[in-house]
Amino acid sequence: MDRLTEAPRATLTVTADPDGGALVVGLAGELDIASLSDVAPQLDALLAREAQPVHLDLAGLQFMDSSGVTVLIRIANHFEPVTAGNASPVVARVVQVLGLADRFGLDGA
Repeated sequence: MDRLTEAPRATLTVTADPDGGALVVGLAGELDIASLSDVAPQLDALLAREAQPVHLDLAGLQFMDSSGVTVLIRIANHFEPVTAGNASPVVARVVQVLGLADRFGLDGA
């Protein structure tokens, strides 16, 4: 009997740009309804910050469903401007199909 492998946990990290620019928010793992609780404390802390430029680094994000899109939209509604980059083809396609590529300035979408 094969054991199902556990999906990578979702993570959200926040780092300051060393050049004093936008906050860099890294999202990784699989961001879906089952993993929202993994990122909820970090998301709440992020949204408690004053509005400022944010760059979403999506390099580690392997999968995202509508719950993950909701996280992106919550961030975009709080911060200005928000850009995104390094999305995998799967994640970029989700953002593009939903008509959000321009909203995030997603390179490669």
